[in-house]
Amino acid sequence: MMVKWVMIVDVKKCTACYNCVLACKDEFWGNAYPPYSAPQPKFGHFWIRIEKREEGRWPDLIKVTYTPILCMHCDDPPCIKTAKNGAVYKRADGIIVIDPDRSKGQKWIVEACPYKAIFWNEELQIPQKCTFCAHLIDKGWYTPRCVEACPVEALIFGDADDPESEVSHILRGGKVRPLHPEYGTKPRVYYMNLP
Repeated sequence: MMVKWVMIVDVKKCTACYNCVLACKDEFWGNAYPPYSAPQPKFGHFWIRIEKREEGRWPDLIKVTYTPILCMHCDDPPCIKTAKNGAVYKRADGIIVIDPDRSKGQKWIVEACPYKAIFWNEELQIPQKCTFCAHLIDKGWYTPRCVEACPVEALIFGDADDPESEVSHILRGGKVRPLHPEYGTKPRVYYMNLP
């Protein structure tokens, strides 16, 4: 049975509590999960980042929205096209992985991502990014740490090929869209209530 992992981000629910960012840092800082990732540096990497957007002007109502952004695990990923030696690959379940050994020295992979979701680890000389916690998925834990840590359930993760999953129901409802569809990458991270 095939699995197609996707994430849905409800921008309306996100309060910028940064629990997702902290959970990611807790999982990956100082921890290697071969063959998916080498340890994340303590500083400078945000494999999930929160962008703040303000609308309106003082003294009128000002609306603030927060948009979590991570690797989009695209179906047409520019990072794979630019990588050499199979350093970036797509798993059968759709998760995009940057191999920490084969990607050594390939700094141009960072620039290939239009979402700016790939970071350069200066110490290890490798590009790094969100893996949807593939190491946990492979152990049967089907929830990435960021999703588990979100207190308002702004992040929803699941199998889009399972017609009974929450993500399938939301996708069929037609109220989601990709971030920057003009990039043409066919991302597997979808957004609800984008401004």
